[in-house]
Amino acid sequence: MTDTTRPDPAAVPVPLDLSATRSRPLPARRDLGRAILDSALVRGAIWLRWSGHDGIRTLHHGAGLARGWVEKDIDGLAGWAALVDGRLVVTRDSAGRTQPVLHPESWEAGVTLHAALAQHPAHPDDDQSTDEDEGQGPEDGLLGERRTRIRRKAAGLTLDAIDQALNGAHTDLRAAGRYPDAEDESTLGHAALAYQEWQRIRDEAANSGRETYDQDHDLGLRRAQTAARHRQDVANCVREATRCRPGSSAAT
Repeated sequence: MTDTTRPDPAAVPVPLDLSATRSRPLPARRDLGRAILDSALVRGAIWLRWSGHDGIRTLHHGAGLARGWVEKDIDGLAGWAALVDGRLVVTRDSAGRTQPVLHPESWEAGVTLHAALAQHPAHPDDDQSTDEDEGQGPEDGLLGERRTRIRRKAAGLTLDAIDQALNGAHTDLRAAGRYPDAEDESTLGHAALAYQEWQRIRDEAANSGRETYDQDHDLGLRRAQTAARHRQDVANCVREATRCRPGSSAAT
């Protein structure tokens, strides 16, 4: 992928469209292993590959999460395909029928991806939804200290016991909202966070089919941890690429 970090979009003259529905989950939603730098840093863009998934290459601008990537043999398609926000890059004929754009090599799909991103720039609404799906939304707060303490309290509790704790958190929230203290505005926020986390734990426990809550099987928590590791890996690779860039002090 190194030679195509910044290809000329004109290399793909065919107008490119995106599939109507999201075909694949965003990279930060998946446990791809550790990130490995796959290209030099060129105009703020790098390609990464992943130790746990040899059939994916993600494209990053700065330390941001991947809006686009290339992936091999997905959805029964033989070859490398380009995806933008989880939507396949396709071509559309005169009759309106779409056909996925496939390539035998990842670097060729990379050229297509750059062209598709140029033809379909991100919009503010798209960025917001992508960030939330990638783990920068509500789940991101699951790694905070207060939520962690609540999960420790919930460990091993039955659904009935969790319901009691949830009712108590609701009572605390109503009290904090009824008598707000202007000098301690954090009280209401803390009560709301506790209620939200107990409600989330209650939903996790009810849907897990287990008799007690076990945070090792908490899907929401695991997704948040995966997203946090993913973001840290991306940031580490960006720093590595910056240090190795020709002309930088670390490269000389």
